[in-house]
Amino acid sequence: MQIVHGEDGLAEALKATEALRPGAETKLDWKTVEGIAEDVPSCSLAYDEVLNLSLVDLLVSSGLFKSKSAARRLLKQGGLYLNNSRVDSESKRIEAADIVDGKVLLLSAGKKNKMLVRIA
Repeated sequence: MQIVHGEDGLAEALKATEALRPGAETKLDWKTVEGIAEDVPSCSLAYDEVLNLSLVDLLVSSGLFKSKSAARRLLKQGGLYLNNSRVDSESKRIEAADIVDGKVLLLSAGKKNKMLVRIA
């Protein structure tokens, strides 16, 4: 990996890989999220559409889930993450502070299913 990325690139790649892990302590910033963007499906939504939207609705409108019931089921099982932080509340709504650097959200369903929501 060092040969491909160089020393600085290696550090960024390792940070991005760590950031992808749900529950990771890595503080997400826009640069880190952009570093993983090509490896994660993404969609674009308007800021006004996302702000105050329930997380369950966002999970469906982003395409990560086909139905609200499937999203609620995984939430109750403790498998939903917003920016790598587990979400336990079905009533969670997206706040301005949830949007990383005002540009992106990282949704995770379990360990492998992710969706990057770009704020347009």
